[in-house]
Amino acid sequence: MEKKLSPQQIEAIKEAHLKEDKLAIENQVIKLIVAGFDEYTAEYLVNKVIKEYREELFRDAEEKKENEQEKHIADCVVLFASVSGSLFGVTNPAWYLFVVIVCAIAGYLGYNEKPLAGMIRSIVIAGLFPVTFNFFFGSRSEFRYFELLLPLGICFIVGFGFQYLISKMFYPDED
Repeated sequence: MEKKLSPQQIEAIKEAHLKEDKLAIENQVIKLIVAGFDEYTAEYLVNKVIKEYREELFRDAEEKKENEQEKHIADCVVLFASVSGSLFGVTNPAWYLFVVIVCAIAGYLGYNEKPLAGMIRSIVIAGLFPVTFNFFFGSRSEFRYFELLLPLGICFIVGFGFQYLISKMFYPDED
C-alpha cells in the first residue's frame, strides 16, 4: 500500500480546506480510501496536508507583515530625510546628495520584493521635494506645517508613478 500522496491529491485537499467545508474534507478522505489507503492512513494524510498548508499560509502572512513593516520604516526614513533639509534651510548640495543616497538605500532595503523600483521611487521623492518646496514656499517667509502636505503629496504621487513604471518594466511577471 502506498503512503504518499500525488501532487493532484495534495492540491485537492488544499482546495477542500480553503472551502472551510467539513464535508469537502471528508470527501477527500473517502477519495483516498477508494484510491487504496486504509481509513486511518487517509485521515492521517489529510490532516497532515492541512496542517502543513496552515503552517505555509501562516509563514506567508508573517512574511507579508514583515515586508509591510520594512516598507513603513523605509517610507518614514524617506519622508524625514526629504523634508529635513528644506525645513531647516540647508542649501549645501552635499546635504542633498547625502539625502538621495540615504533614501536610495532605504528604498532598496524597504522594498525588497522590487528593490530597483523602491530605490528609484525614493530617489525621485528625495530629489523632487526640495524643488516643490521652493516652488510653493520660496517667496514666503513663513508657512504652516500642514501646508507641507501639498508638496509632499506631489512628490509621493510622482514617486509612486515612477515605482509603478519601473515595476512593470523590470518585474513584469509579478502581480
